Amino acid sequence: MELRLTPEQSLLRDSAAKFVAGAGAKVARGFRNRIPPFDPARLRAAGEFGWLGILVPASAGGLGLTLTELALMLEQAGLGLVCEPVGFAAISAAALSHEHVPQTPTPPSPASGGGIKGGGSLRKRTCSNKEHPMLKPVMTGAALVVPALQEGPHGDDPLEPGMRAAGQGGALRLSGRKMFVCADGAKGFLVSAGGADGPILCYVPRDAPGCTISAASTVEGRRLATLTLADSPADLVPAHPSSRNAVDALYNLALFALACELLGVMAKAQAITLDYLRLRKQFGKPIGSFQAVAHQAVNMYIRVEAVRSLIFAIAANNDPWRIDPVMAVAAKAKASEEALAVTQGAIQLHGAIGFTDEHEIGLYLKRAMLLSSLLGNAAAQRRRYAELAGLRA
Repeated sequence: MELRLTPEQSLLRDSAAKFVAGAGAKVARGFRNRIPPFDPARLRAAGEFGWLGILVPASAGGLGLTLTELALMLEQAGLGLVCEPVGFAAISAAALSHEHVPQTPTPPSPASGGGIKGGGSLRKRTCSNKEHPMLKPVMTGAALVVPALQEGPHGDDPLEPGMRAAGQGGALRLSGRKMFVCADGAKGFLVSAGGADGPILCYVPRDAPGCTISAASTVEGRRLATLTLADSPADLVPAHPSSRNAVDALYNLALFALACELLGVMAKAQAITLDYLRLRKQFGKPIGSFQAVAHQAVNMYIRVEAVRSLIFAIAANNDPWRIDPVMAVAAKAKASEEALAVTQGAIQLHGAIGFTDEHEIGLYLKRAMLLSSLLGNAAAQRRRYAELAGLRA
């Protein structure tokens, strides 16, 4: 697919490519099993370039751009195996950029049992601050806030979270558990929870009372955490005026962001493999000249371009805060499946050297394995697609 970019979009892509040039497989290998698994200085640099505020309105100090620019930036991040979580940081900054009015629940009646659902409705507290205090630190890269939306190992319905919200002591308090959270280096989390009138999105600081984190290593070398909240205080994060719901908007944005980064991962794996097929010789000829190998290379190209076409079609036809859930799920399902197929095929075409840890192609497979599993793998997304599209028999 040939993208027709504006001069501004081309400039954004090129500047992101220059930033990514300082990353790559060697840097990614060096961050394996480190805490945090990225360079805070590079995250701040991304903030200085404005990329973390790419969806933040200009009135709040951001760039106020669209999904197309987000996709261009995150594809470059995937190409360079960037360790800094620029995608999650960017969508978290966008979520925090909406008008922030601290909330106070009305005192629960004795008959209600004390929860929001039973009578502790939320009312606005008088406050002149309309900007979440974490917006500027996140947008500049001084602090990292990441989504915490997943509760099951195979993905789940984002609009029916098991995390519960209650109003006690004049503030929101959350209880429950989130899984597979990229918590290392994070100062806080955007947590989905069930409220009286449906799902709500809340900000929870890492050091909040009742917040505990247990992490386990992944195949890619970084850790994913289980976030447990026990009556932990939280701030309500309001929805964008054009969105259906704050949780729905952030979840669909997260799916789209993961798909964009997976596109970059698979595109770079394809490029590395094509270079190898031109250089590696057998029987005096480049192995790429053999028909069986050439057919596999063509299949890889088709997979990459199919994902690219889907992602940029979604970007061109959706508001960042009202992405069609069916299309967001389709993008994540397609990107997850094809990225694994391309990176696994790349390993096969490299032969024995592709299985060694010293060769960079294996790092792209491991990154694809990690990203494809977050918020539900391809199979989980296909099940959700069938439910959303009404394809169940």
